[in-house]
Amino acid sequence: MRKQFLFWDNPRDAMLTLVGILMLLGGVNIFSASFVVADAMFNNGYYYLFRYVIFGLGGLVAMWFIGWKTDYHSWLAKKHLIFFLAFVALLAVDIFGRTTKGAQRWLNLGFVSVQPSEFVKLAILILGAGYLGHLMDKGQKPHLHKTKVNMAFIEAGILTLMVAVQPDVGTAGIIMGLMIILYIIAGLPLKEVAFLGGAGLLVVVLAIAKAPYRLNRVLIWLNPWVDPQGNGYQAVQSFVSIGSGGWFGTSFGMGTGKFFFLPEAHTDFAFAIFCQEWGFFGALGLIALFILLAMAIYRIGQNTTDRAGFLLVTGVNFFVVGQAVANMAMVCGLLPVIGVPLSFISYGGTSLIVTLAAVGLVISVYRKEIQKSKEEELSKPAFLRNNKARRTPYSQGRWR
Repeated sequence: MRKQFLFWDNPRDAMLTLVGILMLLGGVNIFSASFVVADAMFNNGYYYLFRYVIFGLGGLVAMWFIGWKTDYHSWLAKKHLIFFLAFVALLAVDIFGRTTKGAQRWLNLGFVSVQPSEFVKLAILILGAGYLGHLMDKGQKPHLHKTKVNMAFIEAGILTLMVAVQPDVGTAGIIMGLMIILYIIAGLPLKEVAFLGGAGLLVVVLAIAKAPYRLNRVLIWLNPWVDPQGNGYQAVQSFVSIGSGGWFGTSFGMGTGKFFFLPEAHTDFAFAIFCQEWGFFGALGLIALFILLAMAIYRIGQNTTDRAGFLLVTGVNFFVVGQAVANMAMVCGLLPVIGVPLSFISYGGTSLIVTLAAVGLVISVYRKEIQKSKEEELSKPAFLRNNKARRTPYSQGRWR
């Protein structure tokens, strides 16, 4: 990796700048998308914006602590404890959780409600990197039929099942999907990848057979206009909001979708309001920001010499940017409605904290790689350190 990343001195600075811009856009969009419903429900149009700022500050503290005050290896070393805590948190949801809209996903802590399944996404990245990184260091590949080297997949399966019974099939799919991606990156044989694909398809069929409403959701996804005033209402209103934005948008605050036309306008479907008020070019700019963020994180991972660190950074990239892509595809009708948040842009306190904590893990990997390259450089004899022709890629200024 070269020292410079586009207009920035290094990819870490690029990542932090892009995250800051996305959070600023998220705050603006959440206020615009929520002030109508917030005023109606809480007599305070700034209700959701205020909570976004509070959770955002909490997330930034988590990012700072994880990124600058801890070594990511310490998190990987605690993978057994992290799995146990994730298991207990999901079990607490099943026993004490608050039911909302037919799903028991929230845990009320008194002063705030949290969604433990969001923290499980972060736990999955740590579990996968911890187990598979160690396996890669020994020159081995993961195999699904070898229990001793397959604990990450087994633990991910347990957590996925616990989330699926809440029920939250969308989040459960993301959790298992993240682990499968890490396994593929770690070298899972193609035959076993194909087996997982077939098994996943079978699980989807069985899930639909068990709950007919899921089949109805798929049919509505294929043609929401069949029932535009019923099951297809949300998708149709999303299309209306996006289409009415035109090329340049209706201008800030003037989108009509949030006036009780589009359900979940400030959460899962916040991108529709963004498109309505910022237009096609605004949406294109937002997509460009996520592409740049993916490139910056990829650059960090590409030059991470530690295999566990590489897996962790790559997993975070799929989590943060991949989840954003899935949300935008869902809102545009390219995917069924699966309840995936749009990173930084849609409202969700737990999701925002977890996303920023994940960015902190990338910073920790980056910081340790810089430290390692400096130590390697200083350990060399002076005449080698001064000989540019014999410098390592990292000593040539690839990292800062």
